[in-house]
Amino acid sequence: MRWTLWIAFAALCILSGTFWLIPDSMTSEVPPLERQGLVFGGVGLAAVFFAGRVLRNRIGDLQWVWLAVAAMGFFGVPIVVAGYVRGSVPAISRSALFAMVPVVVVLVVAASDRAEGESSARQLLVPALTGLGGLLLLLPLDLSRSVWGYLMLVLVCAAVVLVGLANVWLYRLLRGFRFAEAIAIAGLSNAIFLLGWSVVREDVVWRWGGLGSIVSISSLVDVLEVMLIVWLLREMQPTRFAARYLVIPLLTILESYVVMRPDWTVRMGFGTLLLAAGAGALLFWKVSDEETVLSLR
Repeated sequence: MRWTLWIAFAALCILSGTFWLIPDSMTSEVPPLERQGLVFGGVGLAAVFFAGRVLRNRIGDLQWVWLAVAAMGFFGVPIVVAGYVRGSVPAISRSALFAMVPVVVVLVVAASDRAEGESSARQLLVPALTGLGGLLLLLPLDLSRSVWGYLMLVLVCAAVVLVGLANVWLYRLLRGFRFAEAIAIAGLSNAIFLLGWSVVREDVVWRWGGLGSIVSISSLVDVLEVMLIVWLLREMQPTRFAARYLVIPLLTILESYVVMRPDWTVRMGFGTLLLAAGAGALLFWKVSDEETVLSLR
């Protein structure tokens, strides 16, 4: 893997892993869904400036429609689900459940390999499960015992599966687009989806003073993350990129150890070791000399 990809991947993980340390001054002004929609809209509109002519030539090409659908499945739907289940599934439990994304990605890629007569990706299932097990030791699931709580848990799991499928699908689709095109389509489609959902729920801020608070450090971090994610989705193999769902929690946990200095236990040490081992294996384990060609459609 090229050194530029390693730098971009490391930057993405550091930005996401340290985001909890950045004060968000706009949470009281703009609802979360509207805030995310405005961020995606800003990114998409800026990209249209660079890719407008090329996008006009693609109007009759249905590939951009599939890219928009896949991008909404990867970005927009999980954001909506996270907001919808916030009162039933705690944030820590959602983070632990999304650590299943690498498992889903490995299974999807392995199924694609089987269709191509290969089976190398299945070797990564053990590292993915190892990392998941380590995170579950560190972040035990706090589940509601009500029927509604279990339904919300199922909804989060469905979002996890959707993200894993979209991860693999986007890897294939994005190779047919330039970077500016991809950012424009992904940004605008998610902006329409998130802002539309906000309007339906009547959870929007129309005051210019409130909307002006979108300009903040946290929003800048979101913009950088979206751009890095779209580029890495195109350039990194899905199984490697999915390791971010283990690396980011690992960085956050290590940072919390430094800041809060809790008393170490065997469970914490063993969980951290498993999480690091799983993430490292997904990133560095060479399952094949040649890049897997995905046949997912």
